[in-house]
Amino acid sequence: MENSKKVDIKRIISKGGIVFVLLGLIVLWSCLSKSFLTVNNLLLIMKQVSLYSILTIGMTVVLITGGIDLSVGSIVAMGAVIAAHYCSGDYIDMPLIVPILLSIGVGLLCGLINGIGVAFCRVPAFIMTMCMMLAARGAAYVYTNAKAIFNLNEKFTEIANGFLGRTFDESGVVVNYGIPYMVFYFLIAVVAGIFILHATTYGQRLYAIGGNKNAARYSGIDTKLLECSAYVISGICSGIVGFLMASRISSGNANSADGYEMTVISASVIGGVSLSGGVGTMYGAMIGVLIVGVISNGMDILGINTYYQKILNAVIIFVAVFIDVRANDKKEK
Repeated sequence: MENSKKVDIKRIISKGGIVFVLLGLIVLWSCLSKSFLTVNNLLLIMKQVSLYSILTIGMTVVLITGGIDLSVGSIVAMGAVIAAHYCSGDYIDMPLIVPILLSIGVGLLCGLINGIGVAFCRVPAFIMTMCMMLAARGAAYVYTNAKAIFNLNEKFTEIANGFLGRTFDESGVVVNYGIPYMVFYFLIAVVAGIFILHATTYGQRLYAIGGNKNAARYSGIDTKLLECSAYVISGICSGIVGFLMASRISSGNANSADGYEMTVISASVIGGVSLSGGVGTMYGAMIGVLIVGVISNGMDILGINTYYQKILNAVIIFVAVFIDVRANDKKEK
């Protein structure tokens, strides 16, 4: 009985360890600053990580297959400038669905190119997506002539900057903060990501090809089409974040989302998603996103330089990957 209890405890700790890390960080920052554990600040954290959470859906799907997508940040920038262009200037009265669909369409196309290159042309994922990263970022600069696009449609900017339930007094001072729309996007991303990966046959097949591609092929799974679809999903997620990014910063800028791919990869890996494929959960990946957000928010509140945050993120990625490699070595032995 004692041995079985010990095993159960180990399982609980291994599965819930990432949650304990998140709770530990919350306790730490709460002790260091009274302004951390407030409703408004917690909503702010979810607002800050909402874009990362959407990108993490696509990145996790790709990582589960054993691939990687380095192009997500650049695709976001490309989608953002196109969305901004078609809701400003001569197109300012264009229906909002047009810039939204154009941004998502750009993401889908880039993801499809990545998928075809990796799955059908057998180009290594690192090389294929790195080429797309350079091409999409360059295309964004060419499209805008390296100039930001401003004066967007106010209704478009409201998509990411609006609040549900915000009220003001007669002098215009905020009485009730309300809930940022971005918080709802975060919650939708969490539910959608978990559903795709854990409640569908599609998700099970992704794990199959990530665990053993040859075995999955022999079992009748179209591994090439499935692997390609993973990059398409990642591209669509990037396209969604593209128009949300333009809406959030009220401009289209080719510099948008610079370095986002590293943040999203680190969030996924911190959440227990293996870089070797076939291992990890969307639950863990989303908690990883929250951990990244809590760390960044806590350091901002304490006034710690953003450059130190980059160093800390690098250390976190290294530790997470080191643990992942060690775990895989033990399994092989």
